[in-house]
Amino acid sequence: MTTTPEADFRRVLESAGLAPGEIVIDGALHRCPTTDKPHGKDGAYIAHADAPASIWWQNWRTGHADTWTAKGQDKLTKAEREALTRRMTETRKAREAEQARVHAEAAAKAQAIYAAAAACEAHPYLTTKQVKAVPGLKLHKGALVVPVHDEGGKVVSLQFIGEDGTKRFLTDGRKRGCFFSIGGKDTTKPLLICEGLATGLSLHESVGLPVLVAFDAGNLQPVAEMARARYPDRDIVLCADNDCETDGNPGVAKATAAALAVGGYLAVPSHEGRKTDWNDLHHLMGAGEVSLQLANRAKPEPSKETAAGQEELPPTRLHCVNAYDFLSMSFPAREMLLSPILPRQGLCMLHAMRGIGKTFISLSVAYAVASGGKVFDRWGAPRSARVLFIDGEMPARTLQERLAALVAGSDLEPPDNDYLRILTPDMQDGPMPNLGTEAGQEAVAPLLEGVDLVVMDNLATLARIGRANDEESWLPVQGWLLGLRRRGLSVLMIHHQGKGGDQRGTSAKEDILDTVIRLDRPKDYRPEQGARFEVHLTKARGICGDDTKPFEAQLFTQGHALTWTTRDIEDAKLDQLRRLLGDGYSIRDAAEEMGISKSAADRLKRKMEALETDARISQGTDFSSPLEVSHEE
Repeated sequence: MTTTPEADFRRVLESAGLAPGEIVIDGALHRCPTTDKPHGKDGAYIAHADAPASIWWQNWRTGHADTWTAKGQDKLTKAEREALTRRMTETRKAREAEQARVHAEAAAKAQAIYAAAAACEAHPYLTTKQVKAVPGLKLHKGALVVPVHDEGGKVVSLQFIGEDGTKRFLTDGRKRGCFFSIGGKDTTKPLLICEGLATGLSLHESVGLPVLVAFDAGNLQPVAEMARARYPDRDIVLCADNDCETDGNPGVAKATAAALAVGGYLAVPSHEGRKTDWNDLHHLMGAGEVSLQLANRAKPEPSKETAAGQEELPPTRLHCVNAYDFLSMSFPAREMLLSPILPRQGLCMLHAMRGIGKTFISLSVAYAVASGGKVFDRWGAPRSARVLFIDGEMPARTLQERLAALVAGSDLEPPDNDYLRILTPDMQDGPMPNLGTEAGQEAVAPLLEGVDLVVMDNLATLARIGRANDEESWLPVQGWLLGLRRRGLSVLMIHHQGKGGDQRGTSAKEDILDTVIRLDRPKDYRPEQGARFEVHLTKARGICGDDTKPFEAQLFTQGHALTWTTRDIEDAKLDQLRRLLGDGYSIRDAAEEMGISKSAADRLKRKMEALETDARISQGTDFSSPLEVSHEE
C-alpha cells in the first residue's frame, strides 16, 4: 500500500503532538497548533515533497524536534543526498530567522508590559517567602513581574508569579543565558548565581552580595558562562537548590556542572542534614546561617575518571542529535589564546633538536599569554590569560634567569602575579609527577583550577610513558589531554626531535593536536649566533594564508633583556645567497652550500637582482640602461 507525502507528513506531525491542519508543502516554515494547545502556535514544520520527501518539525511545548525522510540515508542517490544537504542548510537558516523573529516579537511585548507595570513594594508571594522587594520587580494584573534580561541588559521576556506561587513565562520569550540581577554593580565582590527569585532575594538579604537569578536549573550553566565571559577573573558561586528528593537531585547536579564549566565555586545548603533551599534556610535559621553555609563554598572536583580524561562507565547519558538540529545549534567561537597558533581548548606541540632554544620559546609563549603580549612579533595574545608552566628538567636558577631576561625585554605585565605560575623540579620534595600516570595527573589537578593554558617543558621528562614509539603507552596521556580540552584548557607541549626531523616517538601523538611546530637550524647557522632557528608549521588546523609561512627567528641580548627578531625564510636565503656570491662562490657552489637545488638558487638570484634594481629605481639612480644621445647634425 502506497501513501502520499502529505499522508506521511501528517502521520509524523500528529505522532509528535502537532495539529497541522492543512499541510503546506513548499519548503517554507509554517507555525501550527499542538494537540495540547489547539489555539496556539507552538508547533512548526518545513515540508519538502521533491525527492527525497522530508519534513522537519518542532514542538515548543515539549521541546522536541526531529526530521523524517521518506528514504533512509543509505538508500539515497547522490543527487538526493546533495538535495538533502542543501535543505539542511536552508532549514537551519529558516529556523534561526524564525526564532529571531519570535524572540524579537516577545521582547517588544515584554518591554511594553514592563514599561506600563507598577513598581512593586509588596506582594503576597514575597510575604510567603519572607523576603523583601528589590528594584526591578513590578506588578501587572495582580502578578509579580520579574524582568528577564539578556547579556546587554535588555528586557527580552518576563516571568509572572501569582499570589499562590504559580510561575509562568511570557510566551516565546528568550530565557537561555538570560537572568534577573539583584544587588549592586561592584564587580570586585563574588557573584552568586541561583535558580529562583526567592532564593536570590534570600541570598542577597543575608550576605549583601550581587546575585543573578537564572530561573531554573537548566539555565544555570548558560548564565554562568555568560558571567565568566564578562568577568574572566571574578569569583563566581553557584548556589544550588538542594530540595529535591528524587531524580538524582538535579539542582545540585546542574549547579555542580555549571561550577566546573566556569571554574567557579559550589555552595549547597543543608538544614539538620536534610535537603533544603536557600530561602527555606533563610527563614528557618536566619541570615547568619545562610552566610555561614555560603562561606563553606568550595570548587567542585571532577571525578578521578573525568580528571584523567576518561569517561565514567557506564555514562549517565550520551547526548546525540540529528544533523538538522546539530547545524542549528549555537556554539561559541573558539577564542585565540595566542593567535594564530593556539586557540582556547587547543592542543599544540613544538619540537626541535636539543640545544636549539626550546625553553626560551616556551617561556616566551607563557609570558605572552599571561601578559597579553606577543612572541616573535607574529604570534599575539588578544588578552591576558592564566598560565601554568610545568618545567621538567631545567635548574631553577637557570629558568629564573631566562624568564627574568624575557620579562625585561617585554613592555607588558600580567594583570596580577598569579597569571603565570611555575612548577619546577628544584622546588619539590620529591620527583616531578609523571603525567603519563593517573597518580601524576591527580597530583597536578589542584593546580589547574582557573588555568587557561598549560605549558609542559618537556614531554619526555614530564610524561614518562616507557617506549616512545609505543602507541598504546601514549593513550593515558592522550586521554588526560582530551580531558583538559573538554574542561576548556589549552596545552602547549615541548618535545624533542627524532633523527629524521619529526617529533620523537609514535606519530599518534599528533592525531589530537591542532598545531605542530618544528624548529630547524638554518644551513648557515654559527654557534655564536645562539638561539637562531627556522619556524615551520607542519600541522596547522584552522590556520591558512600568510600565517602558515615559515620564518626565521633569533634571540638577541640587549643589556639584561632578551628580545626576538624575525624575518621570512626567503629573505634569510636571499641574504645568504648575496653573501656567498659576494665571497666569490659560483651559483652552483652557493646552491650546494645552502642545501638547495641550482634552479632554486637561480630563482633566488633573479629575485635578488630584481629587488636591487627596484631599490636603485626608487632612489633615482638606475643607470643600467643609459640613453645614447647623438650630437651629429
